[in-house]
Amino acid sequence: MRTGAGVYIAGFAASKSKTKILVEGGSAGVRFDGTAPVALIVRARDNKADPMSIIRVFRMKSTKKNRSAVISAVGSFSVSSNTMDYLRFSAEKYGESSYRLTFDERPAGEYGIIVSNPNNVDEKMVIVSTFAIDGEAGTKE
Repeated sequence: MRTGAGVYIAGFAASKSKTKILVEGGSAGVRFDGTAPVALIVRARDNKADPMSIIRVFRMKSTKKNRSAVISAVGSFSVSSNTMDYLRFSAEKYGESSYRLTFDERPAGEYGIIVSNPNNVDEKMVIVSTFAIDGEAGTKE
């Protein structure tokens, strides 16, 4: 994660700070064909929590060098905001500590997955798993 700040002057001074997730490399090694159904197995500490509350699948902006997503942007005159573009999914328990995710919509793009640990409020490290969907957007049949 990277946090940056800037000052912009337009008749007065205002500051703005962004916190973003930054992943090295311009594209994910794991790629799916968007015209076919996509399912992923995501491991968690256990599968007793509601997966919708601990799993986030989000679109990342890609350049040749890296992929990124803005977690929050805070300005002097604005409230903090989360501008992440989330990909909707359905989830079901898989084994004793995993979930099986399926996606009704599969728009092409680079994506990241974060699984939070609800039992550890003070997490110091964010682990981001990545994948990409290629081809045309589709819907589950």
